[in-house]
Amino acid sequence: DKLIVELGCGDGRLLYGLANKDMRSNAFYLGIELDVSQFKKCCCLLLSSKKENLFFVNCSLEDAINELPDYTVDEILSILPHPKYIDRENEKYWKPIYRTILCKIKRKGHLLLVTEFTDRLLSPVAYEEYKNWKEWIIATFTGLGYCVDNIIEGAPVNYSSQFLDLFSND
Repeated sequence: DKLIVELGCGDGRLLYGLANKDMRSNAFYLGIELDVSQFKKCCCLLLSSKKENLFFVNCSLEDAINELPDYTVDEILSILPHPKYIDRENEKYWKPIYRTILCKIKRKGHLLLVTEFTDRLLSPVAYEEYKNWKEWIIATFTGLGYCVDNIIEGAPVNYSSQFLDLFSND
């Protein structure tokens, strides 16, 4: 009844944690990871768990997303996506992907995007630069057809993943 998909799930820790916290038997969690070494970590999580509502696939997110039927996903998680899926310089590349993602989300579903803005040296930026970037990202996703609301600073408190932990002080 409920499908939650994580794009670029890394070591699978976040989705595994969410699946274990969710006691409803009608929710299914799908993690998509291209990197083979990270995918193997996901598989180790599955071996240590008896969860039948959690599955990981090793393929590109584009291939996996294209396989999902339209309007079937309740929530898509994109936590600290690779720069090719969010940076301004790659906008031409990732806009079509997010248009496709929008078609996969149920009418009352949503995309949770957790991202950050840094300079070329991965250092923090001035507040004015951040503000301009935030306005651009909102305008871009609104232009793609998303209803952008509930913008918060930082990742959800109960979320933990390799990269969220690594960049938590940013």
